[in-house]
Amino acid sequence: MKMQNESVTEDLLIFDAHCDTVNALLDPSSNFIKIKQSHVDMGKIRKGGLKAQIFALYVNPVYSPHRSIKKALLLYHILEKKVFFPGYGTKVTSSTEMKSALRNNTLACWLSLEGGHIIENSIEILEFFYSLGIRSMTLTHTKNTDWADSSGEPPRWDGLNSLGRKIVARMEELGMVIDVSHASDKTVEDVFDVTSTPLMASHSNARALCDIPRNLPDDLIKEIAGSKGFIGVNFFPVFLNKDIFDQVSKNVEKYTNEHQQIIQGSKENPDLVNKAEWKLFRKYVKGTDSVDVNAIIDHIVHIVDIGGIDCVGLGSDFDGINSTPSDLTDVSCYPVLVEGLALRGFKSKEIRQIMGLNLFHFLKQFDH
Repeated sequence: MKMQNESVTEDLLIFDAHCDTVNALLDPSSNFIKIKQSHVDMGKIRKGGLKAQIFALYVNPVYSPHRSIKKALLLYHILEKKVFFPGYGTKVTSSTEMKSALRNNTLACWLSLEGGHIIENSIEILEFFYSLGIRSMTLTHTKNTDWADSSGEPPRWDGLNSLGRKIVARMEELGMVIDVSHASDKTVEDVFDVTSTPLMASHSNARALCDIPRNLPDDLIKEIAGSKGFIGVNFFPVFLNKDIFDQVSKNVEKYTNEHQQIIQGSKENPDLVNKAEWKLFRKYVKGTDSVDVNAIIDHIVHIVDIGGIDCVGLGSDFDGINSTPSDLTDVSCYPVLVEGLALRGFKSKEIRQIMGLNLFHFLKQFDH
């Protein structure tokens, strides 16, 4: 069902918990009005009704151990230069600042660090990023850090080690959101042991519907919801449907040797490795099955069944994914999701919660 009716979304607060668009802006020729092959730019935002967005500063773990901070600062600078300075979006750090941005009719932009490796094992660097206005951080990305286990690798620490416990305790003290997307189950359990703060899984799905380590089991969905936390449903078909995940896994095996040859001898050139990985990532989904918006709604329904209506929302992962549902190809398509939720029996108030109010109320808990 195609539907590009702006009136469907104009009175909704559409607020998404995770996108990787900043990396698309690194291209010197790109600007935020229209980004080639991007899921998020001003043209699409206006069409789809997006009002607020958490922008991830994603740094590939290949920049570890000593080049991640520089890369994250470059991404921050690009956001300032191409989004904040021209007035397309406003950096916000509280619900009050967000309301002000919305009143001024600019996109409210929250900032997060994607991957705990970015702080290079330093609590002082964590505090520095907080002082820049970064208000959340995922503890890991696809690889274990020196202090926390990822869902993407065999365990190294059995969750958090002692440094990891200090880092999450400091995040709680600062009022910085602890984002457990990408973290292993044991890491998430350890965070619950160390802190009593509400947790966020900004872009994670339900393991009961797509049985992969990257998704959340029901007990953790329940615990996150019980902490007054938030779960943003990821739009990536690979995390929505196990058959597609299996198809992609076969493609990964097929291209591994070719990739190793390309990056051979390039360990000292993380930019080259990063570029090669992204190129390969785009290949993985070729020939895989497709899903439509109902796959996203299935995960929303399941999370609501387990954790309640107050904990769930959007965590698109736009511009960090190489394929999308067939009818939700970028942010201009949000009316399709709104209509899909209505067709599945969600009431108007519940649709408002899912499309953005739950995320707003979650973040409001961190206002100082």
